[in-house]
Amino acid sequence: MPEGVSAKLDDPRRFSFRLALLYAALYAGFGLHMPYFPVWLQAKGLDESSIGLVLASGLLVRIVGTPVVTSLADRGGSLSTALTIACCATAALFVGVTWSDGFVMIALACALTGFVWTSLVPLTDAYGLKGVAARGLDYGRIRVWGSVSFLISTLLGGVVLAVFGALNIVWAILISLVWLAISGAMLVPDSKDRAPADEPKSKGFLDRRFILVMMAAAGLQASHALFYSFSAIHWKSLGYSGTTVGLLWGVGIVAEIALFWGAGRLTGGWRPTSFLLIGGACGIARWIAFAFEPPFAALFPLMLLHAASFGLVHLGTMAYLADRLPPTARARGQGTMSIAMGVSMAGSTALAGALYAGIGVKAYFAMAVIALIGWCIAAYARSLPRVATN
Repeated sequence: MPEGVSAKLDDPRRFSFRLALLYAALYAGFGLHMPYFPVWLQAKGLDESSIGLVLASGLLVRIVGTPVVTSLADRGGSLSTALTIACCATAALFVGVTWSDGFVMIALACALTGFVWTSLVPLTDAYGLKGVAARGLDYGRIRVWGSVSFLISTLLGGVVLAVFGALNIVWAILISLVWLAISGAMLVPDSKDRAPADEPKSKGFLDRRFILVMMAAAGLQASHALFYSFSAIHWKSLGYSGTTVGLLWGVGIVAEIALFWGAGRLTGGWRPTSFLLIGGACGIARWIAFAFEPPFAALFPLMLLHAASFGLVHLGTMAYLADRLPPTARARGQGTMSIAMGVSMAGSTALAGALYAGIGVKAYFAMAVIALIGWCIAAYARSLPRVATN
């Protein structure tokens, strides 16, 4: 490659902009899918238990899809190429969801789409952490644009819901996925990683501490399942408009944005488990409060806790993986963490559907228990003797 072209591709500003664009496109889809896709499922005639199973099916395929996709990405050596293919495939497969009808067809279409879609987060994080480390950039200040996009798409989704109705939500999601495919094709190509000649063949990233941190992070994130799947449905049942639902979600994302933007300065020197423990404690308090069906005014401060229950746990997980993963296992390591989160989130989502159908918002007590288990595992992982790579 000519020297001038190579320097242009390695320009930190160019890399930052295109990675931020990819995060924005990726989380625009999530910002529409998380709160409003369950509403679309309800409009298609599915009950609460069926909604939980459909959402769980899309997550559960992560067990198969993520290791396949991430292993192929590591084997190929170019994460940018793998991301481009996966982004385009996700958009194409989601077309099948838009035309599906009935529980079986919808569940199959969601599972097929999820096979690729769920691999995008670990692939993007692996590609991003690699590029950020090579260029001395602040990961949080690039990742924040995913949260900004999530906020905007959540608010716009509320408008779509109020103006065009629940059945048109899937078209908004499809538009966001077309943007995702375009953003994936625009990524700055990354160099192919090769294992150093003197690196032992048996060297890996899985050990007791990694497994414990993985279990803790998975449990803390899985405790959000009821909120992600049924908060919009529940708030609409209380008479809140789609715009109000979008606003409530938006408050949490604004707090998350502030956290990602300032975390690099405020949390310097923190151990990854510190992020998990603080975030987990806030999650436990948040779900217990939701279980008591707080009044409308109290929902806003409770939504601010999303910055901790999700944001701090995410940053702690990324900090741990950035420290722990060898260059030739970035995608597989991220994928392993993603599988753990997929399994726990799928199980928690199915449980949330069954519990919400039976006891309503009291099901948040179960989410608090899941968060407490994650917190205890994180505390135990922190108690282990520290080693250089952790």
